[in-house]
Amino acid sequence: MSESMNVEAKKIADKMVKDEEKLKLKSFTLENGTLVIDCGVEAKGSIKGGELFTKVCLGGICDVGISIPGDLSDIMAMPAVKVKTDFPALTTLGSQKAGWNISVNGYHAMGSGPAQAHKFKDDKIYELTGYTEESDIAVITLEANKLPTEEVAEFIASECGVSTENLTILVAPTSSLVGSIQISGRALEVGVYKMYEVMGFDITKITYAAGITPITPVDPDTLKAMGKTNDAIIFGGRTYYYIEPDEGESLEELAVNLPSSSSENYGKSFLEFFKEADGDFYKIPKEVFAPAQVIVNDMVTGEMFHTGSIDLERLKKSFEVKEVKFL
Repeated sequence: MSESMNVEAKKIADKMVKDEEKLKLKSFTLENGTLVIDCGVEAKGSIKGGELFTKVCLGGICDVGISIPGDLSDIMAMPAVKVKTDFPALTTLGSQKAGWNISVNGYHAMGSGPAQAHKFKDDKIYELTGYTEESDIAVITLEANKLPTEEVAEFIASECGVSTENLTILVAPTSSLVGSIQISGRALEVGVYKMYEVMGFDITKITYAAGITPITPVDPDTLKAMGKTNDAIIFGGRTYYYIEPDEGESLEELAVNLPSSSSENYGKSFLEFFKEADGDFYKIPKEVFAPAQVIVNDMVTGEMFHTGSIDLERLKKSFEVKEVKFL
């Protein structure tokens, strides 16, 4: 893949600035030259803004859309975020993964996006995918409740080896519409993550991937919003992986063990896991992060393996759905 993810993401970010009024976003430039795009802290944000934010998370080399409605059953239908990529390993683990825990003088955020290709340039994922980030710009998305300061921008730019003038930061809290959308857009990512980190599968064999997840209802309570957004994936995320295995290699076991329901801990809400980890997101068991339903297409034999299922009752409980009946 010859295109720079940071360059592609920057194109999207610049369009977001150009259209910020209709996208209900707010942008500003810090004194050190860093561009900040507020997608939900003080700005309202929007559905389209969430779509574009998600695309930036994935390094810009993917398709992201919103389906209205996203049918889960005959009982409940919700808007859903759809993600498609022809570079599954790179866009998910090389960009979208929230792999950067940023903490600067009281400011805390989870960082995603292609800036990680600068920060973690020696990570094996880039060696596996043959990707080298050659641009001198960095684009990062932050899941945070506050807007970054110059100090935060200087830290990120320094860690990425770029000037502050060449850094773009997008920010959205978990408890915002954009936050709900971008987290629901991670079903593909968690599946690839589980294959790679838990199952030891060669993820470069995944040729294409697609996924769809209901967009979580917005909750102003940050902690509850974190639980709901992750439950959306664990109990409602649907993914499709096109894989080219080695000759004679069966994908059945991979498929069986990939959905969230294959975990012995299945059934707990994300908030229960979070509390058991003493509030440390990065201490939660890795196998917890997985989509609810998985389809694996063996592109060598033509076989298709379908595993897992949508857990509507747990979704409704997490989302605090109240059934309203007309009198």
